[in-house]
Amino acid sequence: MFLHTDPRGDASLALPPEMQPLPLSKAIDLIHQLPGRLTAEASATAEFKLTSAVLVEQRDEFIPSLAQLLGMEMGDLTDFRRGLTQSFRERTPGIQDRDLSYDDIRNVIYGDLGSTRLAEPPAQEAPPAPLAYPTYPTREKGLRKMLLDVLGLTTEAPAQQEARARFVAEAALLRAQKPESTVDLNTLVTTVDIPSESRCDFALLAQTLDPRSWGPSPFWPECFQVNLSPDGRDFVPFPTADAAPRGTDWEGFLFEHVEWNWNTFRVASFRNFLNIVYKVDAAHQKIDMQFSLFSCEGSELFVVSFDRGIDVDVGFQTVEPIRNPLPGGARFKLRTVKNIRYSDLLDRRILTPAPLGSGQILSLLAPVVVGLWMNELVKKLYC
Repeated sequence: MFLHTDPRGDASLALPPEMQPLPLSKAIDLIHQLPGRLTAEASATAEFKLTSAVLVEQRDEFIPSLAQLLGMEMGDLTDFRRGLTQSFRERTPGIQDRDLSYDDIRNVIYGDLGSTRLAEPPAQEAPPAPLAYPTYPTREKGLRKMLLDVLGLTTEAPAQQEARARFVAEAALLRAQKPESTVDLNTLVTTVDIPSESRCDFALLAQTLDPRSWGPSPFWPECFQVNLSPDGRDFVPFPTADAAPRGTDWEGFLFEHVEWNWNTFRVASFRNFLNIVYKVDAAHQKIDMQFSLFSCEGSELFVVSFDRGIDVDVGFQTVEPIRNPLPGGARFKLRTVKNIRYSDLLDRRILTPAPLGSGQILSLLAPVVVGLWMNELVKKLYC
């Protein structure tokens, strides 16, 4: 409703067709289907937006939608607008000699909503339902109680040997570290932490995890080692003859071109220069890779290009051998951590700015999109 009636233009026009909002008529139908008081509250908000568009902004294209919302016959557009205006004037003393304002419409609509609420008898509130234990409880007390309930035991009853063995196995599964993606609501920095395992030979794993092996791939169209130019103002390709073999220690700069895709549509792409420290301990079969953002060369959101896009990109990846691995099972455990935040791409100094709040939108989407992307990437490459 807010996107369709935005007086600055439909912000959703910048989105690809598969991400467009619901048609206005469909949204109104859904409002009428909301349960209980939600219908009245949502209808009041929708009525305010549509009425303001028709009476204050003189946008007659919203009259059919307003008539649908109010359940009225539309008839002639001019007669409908005149009758609607007269209705608001009759309910608001002292505005007979001036045009209606947003505040006039808001006071009438939400005043009627408040009167309706006062007239309703107080609802009998049901007692709150007891909270069920989560699938993966974090408290030891809740974990133990849930497992005992599953096993058909009580905290007082002695557990049989097989029940105790099952308890230990179930507890190990529930305590196992799982992929996580969180966002700091103060800084909008997303942290993705992906634990995984690999059956690969160590030498192959070291080559695969080398940042120079990230691309070309579906996620990285370009990826290669670079050097700072002598004047420190630009980057130049790193001489191939001087590069350390892949899968061995190296330290320096890496250029990456990363793409986010929605089905076959490219939503965003970023071109960054990273600081890389890649350490391989073949004797102990351990790998330690650290990365941080040196600079963002530019980005593209939908079809608009910018000279920035990411202002935080730092993290690490570690590999350690699993003690006493099962025959045919995983031999190494990995941990991949990435912290990222996207720049605010809105810039009113240019003629074709990105959609309002684009940087914030990407940062708020990052816990889901970056988390799923990294989890899928780790599964495909290393497991």
